Amino acid sequence: MKSLRRVPTLAVVALLALVPLLSGCLTKSTTVGDQFSGRVLVAASPDAGPTTPAFDIPASLRSQVWATDFPSENAAPAPSSTKSPDAPGGPAPTAEGKSGAELSFDSLTAGQFSQLGDIIAAALPDPTATVDLKANRSGDFVRLRGSSSLAELEPKTSYLAITVDFAGPVIATNGQQTGDSTVTWLPQPGQTSDFNADSEYSDPATAAIPSWSWFMLLLCAAVIAFVAIAAFKNQDRMPRPGRVLPSRTFTRRSDEVPAEPEKSADD
Repeated sequence: MKSLRRVPTLAVVALLALVPLLSGCLTKSTTVGDQFSGRVLVAASPDAGPTTPAFDIPASLRSQVWATDFPSENAAPAPSSTKSPDAPGGPAPTAEGKSGAELSFDSLTAGQFSQLGDIIAAALPDPTATVDLKANRSGDFVRLRGSSSLAELEPKTSYLAITVDFAGPVIATNGQQTGDSTVTWLPQPGQTSDFNADSEYSDPATAAIPSWSWFMLLLCAAVIAFVAIAAFKNQDRMPRPGRVLPSRTFTRRSDEVPAEPEKSADD
């Protein structure tokens, strides 16, 4: 009886243990989603100020964001503008003859990515400069929208380049597309600039849901089968009070010798 009573308890415990796993796998993950990587270069001429531009990276991002001096022996060539020097808006920005720092970031979430704007603005020689970066998802499209205000920076002495690597192909942008999923912006010092880019790819947070659904379905079926088998094997087969047992018919074997009746004392 005790083993039989234990079966429903085990079933409830097993099902309750599966609830968090099932609900967690069938809903959108909060830790896996759109991630962004890229580089940011800030440089200035020696006569732009007494200090060289540098990045102040928060401790919470130091495992995914790091900075190196520019120029360096192993540094990649700085992005250059395709704009003509005589085009409206002033000369094309260039990093030639300038020094500063290059920031690299890897696998940042959308929330972490939005923090880059303040980090970039703080590294610029102009304390009034602002940089805003935001990315959000709409269906299968990831849209980056941003802006920069560099009104007090001199084009001849300042340089800023922002490169973003998306997890999927870029289908539209107002920046320089240097690859299927890479875009570079060169904001013009002394002006206000906008950053736009649209990338198309499936949401990584929900891509694994179908496989997890089948896994959890099979796991639940296995638990139910285990409980059913355990209940069948441990069912109570003892006779209950008032229960009529089926009569049994006994047959005598041919090799059995009938017992002789005992004689009484009078015989």
